[in-house]
Amino acid sequence: MKKILLSLLLISISPTFLLGQNATFDTNRLKRIEEWISSDVINKKMQGAIVMIADKNNIIYSFANGKSNIESNRSLKIDDFFKIASMTKVITTVAILQLYEKGVFDLDDPISNYLPELNNTKVLNPNPEKLEYIDAKKPVTIRLLLNHTSGYAYGGKRISKIYKENQIDFSNPKESNLEEFIKKMSSIPLVSQPGEQFTYGPSTDILGYLIEKVSNTTLETYFKEHIFNPLEMKNTGFNIYQKNSDKLVDTYIIKDNILILSKNTTSFDKGKKNTVYMGGSGLVSTTSDYLKFTQMLLNNGVYKGKKVLSRKSVELMQTDQLKGVLYPKGFNPILGKNNTFGLGVNIITESGSSNEFYSEGAYFWEGAYSTSFIIDPKEHFTAVFMTQMSGRETLRIRKNFRKLIYQALD
Repeated sequence: MKKILLSLLLISISPTFLLGQNATFDTNRLKRIEEWISSDVINKKMQGAIVMIADKNNIIYSFANGKSNIESNRSLKIDDFFKIASMTKVITTVAILQLYEKGVFDLDDPISNYLPELNNTKVLNPNPEKLEYIDAKKPVTIRLLLNHTSGYAYGGKRISKIYKENQIDFSNPKESNLEEFIKKMSSIPLVSQPGEQFTYGPSTDILGYLIEKVSNTTLETYFKEHIFNPLEMKNTGFNIYQKNSDKLVDTYIIKDNILILSKNTTSFDKGKKNTVYMGGSGLVSTTSDYLKFTQMLLNNGVYKGKKVLSRKSVELMQTDQLKGVLYPKGFNPILGKNNTFGLGVNIITESGSSNEFYSEGAYFWEGAYSTSFIIDPKEHFTAVFMTQMSGRETLRIRKNFRKLIYQALD
């Protein structure tokens, strides 16, 4: 199908196309993305969204529509800031692999070798009637933290009670820095034995602190010097939105069929600098900035001639790290039945791809407020989707994004 070449400078509320080198999309079918977003905005199922698609070098398509704030009637702009939540984890993963490449540590090293405060980590007794901690059968390693089989979990009836008792809040930490937060975490038990279950949780926050310890700088500074600057991600950071707080998109939720502002989201105080740099959820970014990051991964670690990560590290990220450990059933609707996890990303397997449009070997990750990306090495494209919706709508929104991207392939 014929592609239309336009300047990226023309990006606005209307769609924009650039000539890609590999991926080919049907321009008529791409309009279905616009129809979906516009319909959701009109029917108040979503306040607005931005989609961008690229190959290794160029933007192929972009579209934005809706509001960043419904109450003020502020239109969503292409350079608005989004809370990317768990999409932060993939950036932390890249930082860990950069340090691994330098020989700073081995992925199978126990985390306690570098964070001694985690040396005596215990495990909740699997018998819920026995409110006791038992010894871990083996140490928590850096690899287990990367693939979320460490045993650390965000929630669950018993562990949530323990978090509350210890005043641990992952969304709105009250500590003054990451070190204080991790010291609190040192008294928290695992919910399963290391390596035995996929337990999605604060493992990546611990990795963020590891980065701070071995690099002797803050996570914010490390990200900026080693990832954001090389990738020209000038609008990504833990406090970047404060330079223009009006551009921070508000989060909405549907309650009783009404689209309202969500109160249960990560707190971003527009007048107070964030100092607890959570490697698992704390970053703010723009759609185009995050697209540069995914383009780097699509191009095996290189962006505009600058090597941010080695090709072998990118391959490792895309390699099954669960080795037979299955996702909990609750994850199947989100990440796809029979898929697996690499380092920081969900990987589409052969059997998993048979359930959806996705290619085997494609990989993606998402954020709690409905942000998402996908990288498809086989089809030679990457796509990023940004909105700020919480609640039950998030699953429908994120799946629609990927489905509509794939149906448009030529």
